Amino acid sequence: MQRGTAQIFLGIGLILMGILGLKLTDLNLWWIAIALGGVVGTHGGISISQTARV
Repeated sequence: MQRGTAQIFLGIGLILMGILGLKLTDLNLWWIAIALGGVVGTHGGISISQTARV
């Protein structure tokens, strides 16, 4: 599996974990996991698109 693909799936997992944690605990701390998932997933998508161009 490529590194970018793994980052995309890790980002999706972090987002889902953050949403689930936010719904269960109602703590605003879980927004960090959601934002981090977005950043990691976006970075993975960008790295895949850069290797596809080369």
